[in-house]
Amino acid sequence: MSRAKSRQNLEVCGDCGALDATWASVNKGILLCTQCCSIHRSLGRHISQVRSLLKNTWHPHQLNMVCSLNNNGANNIWEHVLLENGSKLMKKKPNAKDPLSVKHEYIKAKHQHCAFAFRENYEDGLLSVENELGKQLHASVRTPNLETSFRLLALGADPNYFHDEKGSTPLHVAAKSDQKLQVELLLVYGADPTCPDNHGKTPIDYARQHTSKDLANRLIESQSDNPKNEFFDILNNHVFEELAMDVYDEVDRREMEAIWLSCADTTDLNDVPFLPVDNTLSTTRNQGRQKLARFSTPELKSLVYDILVDTQRRQMLSEKGSMLQLRETSVVDDDPLYDSVASDEDYAMVPEEEKEKSTFSDRQRLNNKDSVISLDNVSKTNQILEQLTKQLKNSDSTITDLRAEVTKLRQCVKILQNENFELKSKLSQTKLSSRVNGDSGFDSLEFIAERPSSMYETREGIAKVPYWHAMKNQLKQNDQGRNTTQSLYSSPQDRETVLQCTEQITRTIQQLCRSIQEPDKEECVSSAEKVKFSIVKLASHLSKETEAERMKLMLEVASRLQPECSALQTSHRKGDTKAVDSHFSNIRDLAFHLAKFTKDIVTKYSSSQ
Repeated sequence: MSRAKSRQNLEVCGDCGALDATWASVNKGILLCTQCCSIHRSLGRHISQVRSLLKNTWHPHQLNMVCSLNNNGANNIWEHVLLENGSKLMKKKPNAKDPLSVKHEYIKAKHQHCAFAFRENYEDGLLSVENELGKQLHASVRTPNLETSFRLLALGADPNYFHDEKGSTPLHVAAKSDQKLQVELLLVYGADPTCPDNHGKTPIDYARQHTSKDLANRLIESQSDNPKNEFFDILNNHVFEELAMDVYDEVDRREMEAIWLSCADTTDLNDVPFLPVDNTLSTTRNQGRQKLARFSTPELKSLVYDILVDTQRRQMLSEKGSMLQLRETSVVDDDPLYDSVASDEDYAMVPEEEKEKSTFSDRQRLNNKDSVISLDNVSKTNQILEQLTKQLKNSDSTITDLRAEVTKLRQCVKILQNENFELKSKLSQTKLSSRVNGDSGFDSLEFIAERPSSMYETREGIAKVPYWHAMKNQLKQNDQGRNTTQSLYSSPQDRETVLQCTEQITRTIQQLCRSIQEPDKEECVSSAEKVKFSIVKLASHLSKETEAERMKLMLEVASRLQPECSALQTSHRKGDTKAVDSHFSNIRDLAFHLAKFTKDIVTKYSSSQ
């Protein structure tokens, strides 16, 4: 058994053409995206048997069969009329961006009603058509031409068709020819691996004749996929058989539900809370199938146990009946042939005691055989019950965990949405106030200036920046002459250039703050380089006489960003949490001071207009 890890060449959704096809419909031979798969699940397992390429456990032959059908155009069979007469039908295939309702209408028409499938017109009756398709399928499965067999099955060929002249079924021929993919295709469509041919041999017997035992093991394993083959070969009670089949479908639905919930891209799509309606079944049975979803896991286990116990009882009754028939047959076969008449001397009467002894020994021997058979049946039933119990426990625990995880994720999403809404509202208000005050939108730097201290950081982090007190005093001296300073530039274009440069510094600082908060922290070094480049560009447009000291301080602070970012990446790769927190705090301090410097420049040159 293996899991599908590598993608094929044509891994696109067969229904809408989406590129993220991570699901497959086994009996339809196509790949599906998550949205289309949710619609297939709602149609029911009798319409489409979906499996996950990433989560489900696949048999290699079955996975190769599905990929071969998908890559060789099996989807064209279901869209034949649409491809030939699409313009006349006024029907268009949906694309990946169409809403879910449009896809649901198309998929229901395509797969449930087979409105676009290829259909041949036969002049003969229905029985002649079935015989013709069965004979063609019987001849096709001996070759590796998988697409022909799939087309015949899609047309309605019986996978268990018994060829009167050949005396075998298509599965006998495929197993005898060692066509593994053909065997997988027939098993998907319900072929019986225990059906005997005219020589009394089953497909399993023919598969055992090959050197490789993979095919025989696969046929034996496939019997557990079909509960009818596993439990009901000797049963005549049709109602009991239907109940067990419905319970099997419910167990399969719960296992698929666990896989469905484990995928992150399926949380917003519709779930399948019970078995979908099968139009081929009665209304009463469909209601009973849906009521199985109300059973808790212990109740469903108890029901499975009761079915297995009753199956054992029926099997024992059937075997006892066959033993009685054998006993009667043996008594008749052991009767003497009266070709000659014995004489009175040769004929001796058997004493009554010997007759009783022989009768008692016969009964005891039959009872011993019955007890051996019953013990074997009990052991087999117990093994099956243990396996089913383990599967139910695993599926139940998985579903419970995944539902709790999905609930937590949805709560987190709501919290993040609320926070995002609040931040957007604050940002819009800040921009509005900055435009009214003529501040060119640079008050958005307040999210850096008003940063909270984390549990790993004290307010002493500001003192880590060198020469901070000296820079602060120098800026105060420079700002004292702000009111007496005349217009720094003779034209509004020069002031606009300075404001554009400061705006670029603001954007690069914001980008730096976002990059250091990302999990990988790969872009923080490049962001630091952009900050320094923006400051150098601003310095080239400012007056060297009045702003030399300020730009010198800003360049000194900016020059320390890149080493701190490099050290942050190195500490993050090594997993040193303390060093990461220290460098993270230093970078935030440096960005905070640069933001304050930039804001002072914006305020100064905005007021000079």
